[in-house]
Amino acid sequence: MAAPLQDFGRVMRALFRFARYISFGIIGLMIVFLAFRVAEVYRFFADIEPWLGTAFLVVFGLLLVLLVGRPVYRFLKVPAALKPPPLPPMEERRGRDLVRHLAFVEGYLAALVKNPEWEGAPAEVEAAIERCRALREEAAHAGREAVAALSDRVGELERDTVQRLLEPLDRKVRTVIRQEAVGVGIATAVSWNGTIDAFIVLWRNCNLVSRVARIYYGRPGVRGTLAILRDVSAATIAGAYLQDLTEAAGGALGGLFGKTVGALGGPLLDGAVNGVVTLRIGYMAKARCRSFSAWNEAGRVEAARDAFKEAGAFSKDVVTEIFKTVGTGLWKIPGKAIGKLGDALGGFFKKPEEGVEPAGA
Repeated sequence: MAAPLQDFGRVMRALFRFARYISFGIIGLMIVFLAFRVAEVYRFFADIEPWLGTAFLVVFGLLLVLLVGRPVYRFLKVPAALKPPPLPPMEERRGRDLVRHLAFVEGYLAALVKNPEWEGAPAEVEAAIERCRALREEAAHAGREAVAALSDRVGELERDTVQRLLEPLDRKVRTVIRQEAVGVGIATAVSWNGTIDAFIVLWRNCNLVSRVARIYYGRPGVRGTLAILRDVSAATIAGAYLQDLTEAAGGALGGLFGKTVGALGGPLLDGAVNGVVTLRIGYMAKARCRSFSAWNEAGRVEAARDAFKEAGAFSKDVVTEIFKTVGTGLWKIPGKAIGKLGDALGGFFKKPEEGVEPAGA
């Protein structure tokens, strides 16, 4: 019974994969798309009264500056994250490669102390920095036969010390991502207009990325920033046109589970998809702003898989909260109908098949 929704899920993943292939052109497409949408609404008000059209443009411009421009400005004010150097494969690795990598780890730890969001003990960071310096001194004089053992010790330092120091920030970021995903899902589920959905998705995702960057006290470089903007742009455009698709899906659900579930299916599916997309954008932004692994081709795919795995782990929880808040909280829908709808939509949010690269990587 979930097959139609799984097909719908494949279509949406293909849409975001296509957005990745056309790369940064999607950002320009979003700007053109928003301009056309704004022009349509302006003409609607201007046909009633010319001053209403002007008033709409003024209000929209203020909202754009306050709700989108301000988060983007805050994001750009965050210091650029240190760029981790790529480590060659073990058989090609030399002592100088470890020296360069350990210099990055030391700089990363030093920046952690300056992060106003980090609440750990500076003494722990100082101890980790001392270990980095000691390892770097060994690596500077290490022969090829000692590099493998030193690499294991560096990996141990990163796993047992650096990752542990980052855990408080990781928890904060996970909380923020979940809150924004639920907020976007609820807002777009009750929204009546695709243009409003698009603005909500744009606003909240820009805010999400800005908050993630501030928590880690680092933003990616130009390429990484453009990649995040591309993902947000794709979500914005998809959010505007999602209602037509979800209304059709709601009709299919109505045929399977009855008219009540069918009537609820479209709006709730709309909110659920937007919420899950926001979740995935948040975890991709987390991977880029955290910036502790080299962002080469292999690292990019691995980070994308990790981000989608983390998002997938929380998707069911986020979707359930959206359903409960909108269904039983705002629309006063019987819990039985919500349960049936949740079961019906469960197949849509399953993880991508093993061996298939996630969309948007």
